[in-house]
Amino acid sequence: MTDALIEQRTVVLTASTLQRIGAFAIAALAERSHPEQLSVDEFDKVVELMTSHLQKTASVPKPADPGGFWLAASYALWPNSGINPTIRGRQTAAQRRESIGAWRRRPEEAEWPGVPCAYCDRAACGWFGKVDIPLGASVEYRNTTAPGQNGTPLCFACVASLWAFPYGADLSGGRAAAIHSWDDVFLSRMTRIAVERTLSAAESSAAKVKHGPYARELTVLQRVRSYDRRIHAGVELIVLSNSNKEQSLRVQEMTQPSAQWLRTTATDTERRAGYGALVVAQTAKSVPGEAFLAKRVFDHPVDVLYRTVNYLRERLSDKGSVPGESMVLAPLVNSYCIEVLGMDEKDVAQIGELAQRLAALLGQDSRPGPFRDFVRANAKGGDLDGWFRSNSVTWLLTARPEGMPQVLLSTRESRLLFDGDGRWAHRRLLFFAVIEALAARNWKPKGSPEELEELAAEAGKPAADHHNEEHSR
Repeated sequence: MTDALIEQRTVVLTASTLQRIGAFAIAALAERSHPEQLSVDEFDKVVELMTSHLQKTASVPKPADPGGFWLAASYALWPNSGINPTIRGRQTAAQRRESIGAWRRRPEEAEWPGVPCAYCDRAACGWFGKVDIPLGASVEYRNTTAPGQNGTPLCFACVASLWAFPYGADLSGGRAAAIHSWDDVFLSRMTRIAVERTLSAAESSAAKVKHGPYARELTVLQRVRSYDRRIHAGVELIVLSNSNKEQSLRVQEMTQPSAQWLRTTATDTERRAGYGALVVAQTAKSVPGEAFLAKRVFDHPVDVLYRTVNYLRERLSDKGSVPGESMVLAPLVNSYCIEVLGMDEKDVAQIGELAQRLAALLGQDSRPGPFRDFVRANAKGGDLDGWFRSNSVTWLLTARPEGMPQVLLSTRESRLLFDGDGRWAHRRLLFFAVIEALAARNWKPKGSPEELEELAAEAGKPAADHHNEEHSR
């Protein structure tokens, strides 16, 4: 066997995310943890295995019939290929098997185009297009071949990796959804899980399960949380369709800090204890909390903080007292602000110290009014700056708790709350920390029913930020 032929059967990792997922899927099918561990013979056996899976559909009349899993998937992955030609209805089972085998055959060396593989730069074995490549870099950069062009040159190992990509994805709803990361160890584990699920789904005749909102994002969150090692790179969710009817490609990224933080919510004792409360805080009327948490971590991580604070305001509105959940949520919220939102650890500590001062100020009076004014100052249309100006005088002129500084709001704290892009998140964190500090003091407002109702009404208003409507969901 020549070195060139060995290269055609040796999988390497390239810059293509789909090829990488497929390469790890080939490794999983060969029961190896990394593509580089595969021997030439093992690679050949995996290619034969994948072809045999498709050939099992030869006797299946329709995609929805038992055994039609790969035939159904083929229309979203490889339209007009050897498994689903337009003449399929007139083919015998033997002809269908032959059609699939011919499609998946490795071209003879004499047929090679004499150009490098577009993915790995080794010798290409042919030109390939929509039939073999699930999608290009974007919907705009489709994999259809322009008139007069031969297609994309690929070596056999790379095109086989693309054939294997669906094994590393969840195939449902006419889409392939796969998890990718540049952390190879993580990608290996995630792809292995996906391969096992795909093989099981292909053999199962169970009825399709209707997925809830943000089910794909939720799957990523749950797999990240169950991962038992540090995650060293961001996590991508790739959802695509190569169907003739509708080509689509969507890539969402969960940053490495977000993924690593989510993992710690399952491994760290304090954070795990508060995770249930965090999930409840993220819940919307029609969206389960963990699904919405996953969605927010992908799309707009600061919304997790905003929604948690809004949840505390709602609880305050419902109960008319300081919600105790803030205490169990505190380790999660503080670590989230530092590790995911990138707040400076010293700034978070400074806001915590300020919250203790405010809790001392508000907690010395059980009347609902002073606390109501603080809640109002943090609501949409509120004047937190004015509230600080007014109460700083009171703080200066009246007796303060022992050990507290003379100044209620320092210059540095004022800058954190009222200057810079992070001021809204800092204010939300301050509100959360004040609630937590009051809960720790077991402080409860006491007053007439009318006064407590007025406090609840203020708490029911959305919190102040630069786009209240979006975050008050």
